[in-house]
Amino acid sequence: MTRTRGPIGSDPTVVVRGTGSLTSRLEPSETVLVVEDEHDIAVFLRAYFRASGTDVVHLDPTSPDEVADAVETHRPTCVLLDLNLRGFNGLEAYRAIRKREAATPVIVVTADPSPTTHNTALREGVTAIVQKPFSAKELYALVAAHTHGR
Repeated sequence: MTRTRGPIGSDPTVVVRGTGSLTSRLEPSETVLVVEDEHDIAVFLRAYFRASGTDVVHLDPTSPDEVADAVETHRPTCVLLDLNLRGFNGLEAYRAIRKREAATPVIVVTADPSPTTHNTALREGVTAIVQKPFSAKELYALVAAHTHGR
């Protein structure tokens, strides 16, 4: 497990399971599913990823099954999953995804700084955890590193 740093002077913000170059780029045909209930964050991520030619689908879900349905429908190369969603925890959505589909990388993006929360998510098997606020450039590189060859 490696840690990468967020903005200069900040505490470690990204926990990465596995290996991979953080200088990779996404292919234009790749799709990222952003599961986020905060409109401003979703708009920012959509603009950032689309500027680099990546398709983005945003979902503000009402249930874990809605997230799993979106993964089945859109077949994203990566899912960016908020943990603190309206009415349910993102880990419930992660479990619903994994019941149907085992291979898609799921990167948790959370404002929860608790090591317990992070460790629980990693034990569940998420690909990586990114702490809000995050560096968009690092998040993009992390997504790219975990989607090549999919």
